[in-house]
Amino acid sequence: MWTKLDCYPCFLKQALSALKRSNLSEEKKIEIIRKAAEYISTLSPTESPAYNTYLTFKKIYEIADLKDPYYEEKKHYNNLTLKLYDTLKNIVETSEDPLYTAIKVAIAGNIIDLGILDISKLNLREYIKDIINTPLAIDHYHYFKQELEKTDDILYLLDNAGEIVFDRILIEELSKKKNIISVINEYPIINDAILEDAIEVGLNKYSKVITTGSGSVGKPPELGSNEYQDIFYNAKLIISKGQANYEGLEGRGYNIFFLLKAKCEIVAKNLGVNEGDSVFLYERANQKR
Repeated sequence: MWTKLDCYPCFLKQALSALKRSNLSEEKKIEIIRKAAEYISTLSPTESPAYNTYLTFKKIYEIADLKDPYYEEKKHYNNLTLKLYDTLKNIVETSEDPLYTAIKVAIAGNIIDLGILDISKLNLREYIKDIINTPLAIDHYHYFKQELEKTDDILYLLDNAGEIVFDRILIEELSKKKNIISVINEYPIINDAILEDAIEVGLNKYSKVITTGSGSVGKPPELGSNEYQDIFYNAKLIISKGQANYEGLEGRGYNIFFLLKAKCEIVAKNLGVNEGDSVFLYERANQKR
């Protein structure tokens, strides 16, 4: 997926969101956002939106000397969603098809995206009920069940802090019969989960947790460590969570299932769905576009 015209103001908006979470003076923030705007103008439209977002945040963190401006919010959403864990678990265990329901729960968690959305006023409990009761705009669950029969190993690419509690529900369900490797970032960027978050919400109890070795937006193998690349390229079945992973990995020929909400018009159009729709999309190995 390539960067479109409407992505450029979004890059600037995301840069602003990081600066607003800093303790810098108003004058310094203005100075940095002007530099960011100049830098964003150089980003290539032939790269994915996720990659250009990564470059934008990397530049902002560098010139503003920011380490992890979303740290406190990540902790907040980890704690908040852990309080929902029993409710989520009960929804899955009492459903007619626990695996399918766990998939819908995982997709519901993709709303926790501080780089794009303001979810501070969202009623998560009501939102979860709506997602569970709403059909998926793209639903390739039947393909998923077929692919599960072919391997005992799954590579699960995680997305954001807080959201990973929703992923834990699905990972627990899958781990009853499969070996799961969960992938998180090595270094902080936006509210993407890192190892500290994964351990905090208990993901390490149900899967092997590894890092990409980088702090990219999305988890394309070429931006990761040699270890991550080796694991990624040898994976027989990949679950990719979130919009950034979709932007960076779709159409590249991997055997991959994308779980996400289409949170912007550009991604929705690329998927052929409406903005806000929930998606469970399968791309077969070597199904390049």
